[in-house]
Amino acid sequence: MDAVIVDTNVIVIANDADDDDRGDCRERCQDRLMQIRSDGEKVVVDDERRILEEYERNADPNTKKGIGDLFVKRLLQNLGNPDICPVVHITSLDENETDFEEFPTDDALSDFDPDDRKFIAVAIAYEDVYEQKAALLQAADSQWYGLREALAENGLIIEFICEDYIRSLYERRVER
Repeated sequence: MDAVIVDTNVIVIANDADDDDRGDCRERCQDRLMQIRSDGEKVVVDDERRILEEYERNADPNTKKGIGDLFVKRLLQNLGNPDICPVVHITSLDENETDFEEFPTDDALSDFDPDDRKFIAVAIAYEDVYEQKAALLQAADSQWYGLREALAENGLIIEFICEDYIRSLYERRVER
C-alpha cells in the first residue's frame, strides 16, 4: 500500500509512554508510524483540515517529542506535498461536519461514530481521485473491529495495528 489514513488513536497510543497496559500496542503504533516514513507511504488528509486539527488536539507537534508528535509535525510541514501528504476534498452534509457525501450509505454503517466518518470519507475520496486504495490504520477503536466486514464490503482496507488488543476490547464490549 502506498497511501494510508491514520486514525488519531494510533498517534495517541504511539505517544503514550505511561500506559503499561498497552505497551505492546504502543510499540506497534510507534513502529508503524516510523514505517510510513521509511517506506515512503503517503498520509492522506482532507482539504478542510478536519483530520489534522484532530491530530493537533491530541498531540503536541511543537513542544513534545513523542513519535506521534513528530509524525504530526512532519505532516504539517509537508501539507499538500502529494508525495508525503496528499489532500483530498470531502463534502460535508451537515453543519457539524460529521456526515459526508463520500461516506457509504450501507445500513450496516448507519451507527458508525460520526467523529470517525471523515476517515472513511477520505479513503473513498482518495480512491476516486487517485484510482488506488489507501489503508485505514486503526489501533484501539473496537467499533471498527466490530464493523470490519461491513467496511470491507464497502471496499475499505482496514489495518488493525494491534489486532489482539482491539479484538479483546471488542469482545469485552460485546459481553456487556
